[in-house]
Amino acid sequence: MDQLFLIDGFSLLSTSFFGNLPREYFKARTQEDKAAALRKILRTSTGIPTNGVFVMTKVLTKLMLKYGPSHFAVAWDVSRDTFRRELYPAYKGTRGETPEELGVQFGLMQELLEAMNIPQFKWAEFEADDILGTLSRRFEPQVPVTILTKDQDALQLVTERTRVWLHTSKAKDYMGEFGMDEKSYPLPTGFFEFTPETFRGIYGLDPIQMIDKKALEGDSSDNIPGVYGVGEKAVVPLLREFGTVERLYEHIEDLNAAEEKAMKEFMKELGVSRPPLSYLLKQPEEAGQLVGKEAALLSKKLATIVTDIPHLDAIELDHLQLAVDREGMMRKFAELEFHNLEAV
Repeated sequence: MDQLFLIDGFSLLSTSFFGNLPREYFKARTQEDKAAALRKILRTSTGIPTNGVFVMTKVLTKLMLKYGPSHFAVAWDVSRDTFRRELYPAYKGTRGETPEELGVQFGLMQELLEAMNIPQFKWAEFEADDILGTLSRRFEPQVPVTILTKDQDALQLVTERTRVWLHTSKAKDYMGEFGMDEKSYPLPTGFFEFTPETFRGIYGLDPIQMIDKKALEGDSSDNIPGVYGVGEKAVVPLLREFGTVERLYEHIEDLNAAEEKAMKEFMKELGVSRPPLSYLLKQPEEAGQLVGKEAALLSKKLATIVTDIPHLDAIELDHLQLAVDREGMMRKFAELEFHNLEAV
């Protein structure tokens, strides 16, 4: 059966790198101890780090052999200075520096995929999620789509035709919630498949509402502010009732005192024990303060994955046809000293 696999390259390579580090790295108390642990990772005979590339390549070749996708593409992040940072300079501002041993492997991985004839896409102004979003929306009418990532942002892309295989530490817990047997679960270890049904079962919302959820409660991993004072216990009931951030504000703005009191009572009836109306309606007290509606709408822009990147307008499904260049792959395997990898 034809199917399109879309891979978040940055996500998978990072996961592969950190999942294949010596235990000493995570127990290290000093930078010197971490550096000593990093010297033990897989490298070529000339000292080039390859631990992340090795594991990611192993995952990708297994995907191709086991699931037989007809079409395949990898999306990459290039820079944190995307259009989102122009909207909000602090976007992703809390993330640490990428270890040098990981940083050098992005180029290696991209060179390997190029040698294998795997389609890849990257643009400085967009994130990998935006590429995945554009390709999935473009081609899901023609072919079922599967997205592999560890980024929860991608869950907003889930539809009846697009599934997200999320790499998560909660995979076993999610399987348990749905009575799934871990041993017979058909996905790679550590991944859980999000469909519209499993998303609703876990989050109590529709997948597209992941955007509004993050708009209200924020996301510390991406430094999306959200609305201060509004948490998940309030967000889910409110979005079940009002659907989107915009509709929520249509119902809570410009109320008189009696109407505000009635709205708070209504929110309690929805299951919100402490209605956050004052936080939602808060106005800035000084220049530059990001609160209330302004914070919610900006956060929604930051959380929304672009699904119409113009750079991809000329891409057709045939351009993503999986046709591995075996000779090129084996040549790069030899260069990287990957002697024990199963070839496609």
